[in-house]
Amino acid sequence: MGINPNSIFYHSSRLVLSSILLQLLGFFYRILLGRLAGAQVIAVHGLVMSAYNVVLAVTLTGIAFSVSRIAARYDAIGSGKSIQRLISLSLMLFLLLFGLLALPFGLFRREFASLILGDADTAKALLLLLPCLFLTGFENVHKAYFYGSSNTLPPMISETLEMLCRMGAALLLFRAFPDLDVASAAALIVLGMVISEVISASFLTLCYRAQIKNLSGQDNIPRKTILQDIAAMALPVSVSTLISRVLHAANTVLIPRTLVLSGLPLDQAMEQFGVLFGMTLPMLALPSAFLSPLITVLTPRFTAAHALHQPEEIRRKCAKALHVVGLFSIPSLCVIVAFGPYLAELLYHNRMAAHYLLPLAVNTFLGFYYIVCESVLEGISQQKRSSVLAVAATGFGVLLTVLIGGVLKWGMLGFLIGELSSSALGVFLSLVWVKRYTGLQFRWHNWLMIPLLSSVTAVLLVRPLFFRLCAGGVIKELAFVFCVSLMLLLYSLLIRLLGVDYPTYMRNLLKS
Repeated sequence: MGINPNSIFYHSSRLVLSSILLQLLGFFYRILLGRLAGAQVIAVHGLVMSAYNVVLAVTLTGIAFSVSRIAARYDAIGSGKSIQRLISLSLMLFLLLFGLLALPFGLFRREFASLILGDADTAKALLLLLPCLFLTGFENVHKAYFYGSSNTLPPMISETLEMLCRMGAALLLFRAFPDLDVASAAALIVLGMVISEVISASFLTLCYRAQIKNLSGQDNIPRKTILQDIAAMALPVSVSTLISRVLHAANTVLIPRTLVLSGLPLDQAMEQFGVLFGMTLPMLALPSAFLSPLITVLTPRFTAAHALHQPEEIRRKCAKALHVVGLFSIPSLCVIVAFGPYLAELLYHNRMAAHYLLPLAVNTFLGFYYIVCESVLEGISQQKRSSVLAVAATGFGVLLTVLIGGVLKWGMLGFLIGELSSSALGVFLSLVWVKRYTGLQFRWHNWLMIPLLSSVTAVLLVRPLFFRLCAGGVIKELAFVFCVSLMLLLYSLLIRLLGVDYPTYMRNLLKS
């Protein structure tokens, strides 16, 4: 079976290997933080990261988004040498935005920590976000260029080095400074992030410098046109991402408060918050190790196909991506839900991480579908529509969290209802728009029903065997590996019996 080196599968499979490694390292990192710092420190760090994501949206997200898409378009139309000017202008715009934001953010971090985040313990960590953001800007702009040009190797190496360095820094720092208070421990985690960003930003910058001489095509795109292209893509994405992340950050800040309103003491509320965002959600993100690389590779290809007026290519790749989401994410999420308590105990020594797995798994699956649709809409120049949808869906979720979780005092249940409602609204509308603008024909029987029916059947058959083996004295780790392997084998047989020709599908994927 020949593999096309320019195929989606070839590039995404390379990223999958890196992504699996990063997921494993990320798990070890979170387990390390959980044992070194504790759930309350993780909760404070989560609040800090919500602020970081908001600042990132203002200064960098739209610029990095535009670099990836514009680089792919320039290369497709034979203007590859203009990419160097694109990178220079993008970095200049980032530094300008960073300079405008860094000073007030640094000076008023204590007020921001107390009044906005609602936790004064975040102030120390907020100051360290500034050098972290500065380095992240250089890293992400260069990373976006490599993804846009389908050169996935430098980002793979960079992200692996960054995570290894982050883990090593956390271990050394917490051993050097034991018994810290919550605020100092959260700041120490961010310091580890800064150290790791030095490595990744330096590596990608050097790789880009070495890559400049290999740029092909003409240098015929003037500075003014490049700035207009960046503005056309970056502005709507930055504004919508900013609003969405502000709303998401507000939702994050609201969770501990709604838990307090529902009757929990503050320390228990922060602990539940830390478990949810530091343990449960990362566990459910495991399938993204397979799916995120696919989206990363597909997004610039949607842009290139749109620039070359190839609507059939867009429809074909969109259908393939939606099919892959169903084939891979549904059985993975079923395994996590079915064996959740065991996985929570194995990974975190905390069975609370298995709480709310089923609704959060449904929300995660909807999120995967939404990401595919969003990448299609952005690739066909519908980023404004996509941006409005992102803001509307997130705002709807926050409103429900406030009303149900806070006003009605339903606590965490209100957050879950808000998240599920937000995701469902976003997926529904994005699918409607993808169908309208690309002519995509939905094949729900193949994309959704067959993987779901096969996964649930395989899990229901295998899960009782796991408990029987454990009760019979078999080592739990061996029983788990055996049962998951058996479940995946049954799943493969069932989807074949239900009409999905998996071998043929894989052969087509290798060549496309």
